[in-house]
Formats: sequence, C-alpha cells, structure tokens
Amino acid sequence: MPGPTETQQTRRDEGPLTGRGAQTKASLLAAARQVFERKVYAEVSVRDITREAQVAHGTFYTYFDTKEAIFAAVCQIVVNDMLDAITAPITNPDFHGRVHDAILRYVRAYRPNAKIIGVMEQVGFSVPELRSLRLDVRRAFIERTERGIRRMQTAGLADAELDVAYTAEALGAMIEYTCYMWFTLDHEFDEERLIDALAGIWEKALQPHPSP
Repeated sequence: MPGPTETQQTRRDEGPLTGRGAQTKASLLAAARQVFERKVYAEVSVRDITREAQVAHGTFYTYFDTKEAIFAAVCQIVVNDMLDAITAPITNPDFHGRVHDAILRYVRAYRPNAKIIGVMEQVGFSVPELRSLRLDVRRAFIERTERGIRRMQTAGLADAELDVAYTAEALGAMIEYTCYMWFTLDHEFDEERLIDALAGIWEKALQPHPSP
C-alpha cells in the first residue's frame, strides 16, 4: 500500500485536526478494542475494525498505518487507565485498611482490562515495545508498593529487616498471577474471600517479627 499523504502523516503525528476527526479516531480505537477482545489477534484485520467502527476502509489509514499500530494505541490507553487507577493516593490510615485497599484497587483496575492485557502478553513475546508497555503497569504498582512498605517501616508497622524491593516484587507477582488466573483464564474466585486472603498474606509478610 502507498505511504501516507502529508495530511495523513500530520494527523498521525499531531492528532486529528477537527472535532469530527477526533471522534472518528476515538471510534476506531473503541472498535479496535472490541475486535481485539473478541477475536484471536492473528485473525484480526483492518477490515474487521473499520466494519465495527462503521467507517470506510480507507479512513483507517488516515489515522493508523497498520493493525499493529492501532493495537499499540489501544494498549497505551489501557495502560494509562490502569496507571491512573493504581497510583491515586490511598487515604485509609489503618494498616489493614491500606493493604486491603491497595489490593482491591489493583484488582478493580485489572478486571475491565483483562482481555487486552492477555493479548498484550501474547503479542509482547515478539514485540518488545508492547512488552515494555505491559511492564509499565507492573513497575508502577511495584514502586508504589515499595514506597508503602518503606513508610510502614518508618512508622514501625513493617519489619525493618525486610528486603523491600524483592518483597514488593514477590507480593506484586502474587496479585498479578492471581488476576491472570481469575480474569483471563476464568478461574472462579469469591472476590471478598480472595481479597481478604491476599491482604492477610501481605500483612503477615510485612509485619515485624517478635524478638526471640
């Protein structure tokens, strides 16, 4: 297919020039997300996306080069939404409440995005940019957990001898894989019981051990 025109390239680089253009691009992104969630990634075509968005096939190339380009844009939206959700301040002053709220917030950020995250992980094996994007969410959660543990250590609520970085990595991996099993592989869990169990494990891992 011939390369983009100057106007098309400008729209790709700078974004739509009109409100109608922004609406068309948003429609393409929303349609692409639905198609990627519904079909196997390798079987998705640009035609599937334009049909879902109810726009002309050629309109797609005004905003995106390829299927891979629009998928990357969808992934960026998902990552931004999750980062906003998991990095907002936790105001609960209670130790148990802070741990519980942090886990619940991650679960509720993951749930609506689970299908796209699953596709990101599959495609990410061969696309380093997507793998890096997926890791951005993990990195943000781990860094937030590290900061929380250090604050609790300062307050005497967490074991002062903990290896903070690796503890945060291990606890984060536990929640990530649980969410993957729950929302991507459809393993059934009772949300209240699971959140309480995860919070209990976190608390036992973090709390100071009594002196011998």
